[in-house]
Amino acid sequence: MGFDYIDEKKFKALIKQISGTITEKDGELVPYHRIKGHGDIWCYHMTTRTFIRLVRGNSIYVINWGDDTDDKCLVYCADGSLVLIPKEEIEEIGFD
Repeated sequence: MGFDYIDEKKFKALIKQISGTITEKDGELVPYHRIKGHGDIWCYHMTTRTFIRLVRGNSIYVINWGDDTDDKCLVYCADGSLVLIPKEEIEEIGFD
């Protein structure tokens, strides 16, 4: 997995999108995704290097889908966490 580097420009644009201050020069909008199912899921937290519990059904933003060989992707959660989630647990819901 190559999630050691996060594209700073893309991440800043995402934060602007969430705060409502994004402009055309910041790039394309990032669509909403959500964690499939009901209940909880345990995911690897990139900052603390521990597993944290997330509630399924919450909105997330995909930061990096990873390579074709990766089974996980890097997402930004509503609480500000950067976590790795299995790709099959994510579904796109578009723009709200």
